[in-house]
Amino acid sequence: MIQRIQTIYLLLAALLCIAFIFTPFAISGSTLLQTLNFVALVALSGAVALISLGNIFLFKNRKLQITLCRVALLVILALIAGGIYYALAADGQDLPQYGAALPVLGTIFEVLAMRGVQADEKLIRSMDRLR
Repeated sequence: MIQRIQTIYLLLAALLCIAFIFTPFAISGSTLLQTLNFVALVALSGAVALISLGNIFLFKNRKLQITLCRVALLVILALIAGGIYYALAADGQDLPQYGAALPVLGTIFEVLAMRGVQADEKLIRSMDRLR
């Protein structure tokens, strides 16, 4: 359902992860570290984007949505850890670029989406009690 705010959050998280693939995340010495050069980062970023986009269409199964948000959060944390690892392994003199902030913003949007789904679940449970 497009009118739910968590749909927007999940879409933004997916778009940020897709944008992370095409943006530089660090400068190491004179080398620009692109995500496209690291297969693991591309795979993790693509996985988060697919999970988030697929999660949008599971609005009838809120418990599965919450679980998939948690899985996406774990994958984003692995993506952040992988980015830090590759940046530090390159040269040691790293300057983060704007692309390094994209997974962090994706994490924030995933958490907001998960909280929105949990609020919906809580509302449905309270309505069931009234019946």
